[in-house]
Amino acid sequence: MMDINDVVSNLERNYILKLLKQGKRIDGRGLFEYREVKIKTGFIPKAEGSADVFLGDTRVMCGVKYDIGAPFSDNPDKGVCTVMTEYVPIASPMFEPGRPDEVAIQLARVVDRGIRHTNCIDYKKLCIKEGEYVYILFVDCYMMDYFGNLTDASAIAAIAALLNTNLPGAKLNEKGEPEWDGTYAPLTIYEIPLSISFGKVGDVIFVDPNLSEEMVLDGSIAFAVDEKKQVTSIQKYGSATWTVNEIMETSKKAIEIADELRAKLKLRQHVQQSNS
Repeated sequence: MMDINDVVSNLERNYILKLLKQGKRIDGRGLFEYREVKIKTGFIPKAEGSADVFLGDTRVMCGVKYDIGAPFSDNPDKGVCTVMTEYVPIASPMFEPGRPDEVAIQLARVVDRGIRHTNCIDYKKLCIKEGEYVYILFVDCYMMDYFGNLTDASAIAAIAALLNTNLPGAKLNEKGEPEWDGTYAPLTIYEIPLSISFGKVGDVIFVDPNLSEEMVLDGSIAFAVDEKKQVTSIQKYGSATWTVNEIMETSKKAIEIADELRAKLKLRQHVQQSNS
């Protein structure tokens, strides 16, 4: 991925910095105003679950597929969920074709950690036979349009797709091998984690940076927040220095914004009804 700071002019950079220092933003939002989020689910017929998410003009599509395989040796009675992200070249001139680079790998880790560190998926219900057969979920996120804050958009797309997932039921046949039992059922999702990201320029902190703002950031920080108003993971980007007080105050703001976002999105409406 091309360095974002290489594509912004000094004139634009200075204008954005001037606005931020005045408590204003280039798109007219307040410092702690989140862009509109739109979600469509169930649009990929061959996926077990899918979501198409717009965060402003940033677009991320996510599909969930599954396989049946062996569990990890340290969790023999638990299924597995893995997240992958891919930067589609048509999304931005900054994205280059080829294998996922370190930026894409890091984004996948952040989204994955937000899911794993929250009591989100009931992994034990993904076990078919302890130590031998479990469901392995593949959560694949594709960056389709890049206008800033891919972290939050990807996190929303991932959880919406998981909520939308219906898995075929499994039973063991006479040979002790798993086979379809003729039913489908949604995943058991306990907690819905959301990522809330903040940018920092100098001593100005603001939520949900758009693309123009990301070009001038000193750094950013993303908080994964669960429904119990707990911060379950933090990811820092860039060279900006964050004081303990800034992190504490920003985490409180993240919890507040996450609550507001959940109320607006009503994510559990995307759960598929069992068609067993």
